[in-house]
Amino acid sequence: MAFAGYLIVYVALTTTGLMLLRRSLADVPLSEALGDPRFYIGATAYALSFGTFLLSLRHFEVLTVFPVFLGVTYATIAVAAAIFLGESLTPGRVAGIVLVGAGLLLLAR
Repeated sequence: MAFAGYLIVYVALTTTGLMLLRRSLADVPLSEALGDPRFYIGATAYALSFGTFLLSLRHFEVLTVFPVFLGVTYATIAVAAAIFLGESLTPGRVAGIVLVGAGLLLLAR
């Protein structure tokens, strides 16, 4: 699988996992969250994302994998949290996403 394939799978699993975990943990005691199927689906997706990360390290340099995967995931989670969780995407957060994007472009050179 090419680098972009690993990246897409990692970002999709991480973002999905974190959105589901946040939904299941929102404003309820942990004991109640443990009864929510979203908790287990989210935890599984998040664990699978880590597996994808480990597999990508077998094929690509850590100096590429780590910053690119985390940078793209940061931006994706910020946007997903705004869309699906109603969290605020402030100008500062948008600026952070733009700076992460600029950093990713520099890494790709």
